[in-house]
Amino acid sequence: MSKKTKNRDERRNSVRILDSFNINYNIVTQKEYNKKASIFISRRTASRSATRSSDTEAFSFDWSHIEDEVDFDPVLVKILFYLDQKIDKIISNQDRILKNFDTDEEVQELSEAGECIDISGSGAHMLVTEELNPGTLLELTIEPPFNTSIQIILLGEISRISKSKDKENNGFEASITFTAVNEDDRENLIKYIFQRQRELISSRKKSGDLSSNT
Repeated sequence: MSKKTKNRDERRNSVRILDSFNINYNIVTQKEYNKKASIFISRRTASRSATRSSDTEAFSFDWSHIEDEVDFDPVLVKILFYLDQKIDKIISNQDRILKNFDTDEEVQELSEAGECIDISGSGAHMLVTEELNPGTLLELTIEPPFNTSIQIILLGEISRISKSKDKENNGFEASITFTAVNEDDRENLIKYIFQRQRELISSRKKSGDLSSNT
């Protein structure tokens, strides 16, 4: 990646908008974080949550009439049959590993909900009811209500937390850095941010108020 491209990506990731919607989160341990991070980075949220049964059916093969095929080669068929079994075993093991993530006793079972204050492709600022410590690791589920097609599940770390500036609110403002997120998921979030930014600017133009930050 060239320096110019890297700088452009960093600028896109840093574009931040004020937005208000609930972000669900779980506190995770370092052990759980280490188990999930590589999968969260390598696979999109949609791929992680989709059932593997459809994938298995798509790649299934009926071996019962293989001998009737033209150019039947018993040695090659034996090799392919062995590989087919290995693939099925890999898929089965992967499903078991992913299911264990949901039942690991070290993960906080019930999700908490924080209120988004602002968000970018690299992090979020949200209001929480509990005083979490800097360095706390979180699994976050981001589903902006203004775009129901987006669901992004990622890992993050609290970089800073402070008492809410709102005197009527007893909560805490937490700054979160996204530390393990699939790049396709991040790109979807950035597209949402630019779309939402245009909507907010358009709304303020109509109301004649362009003094507020976007």
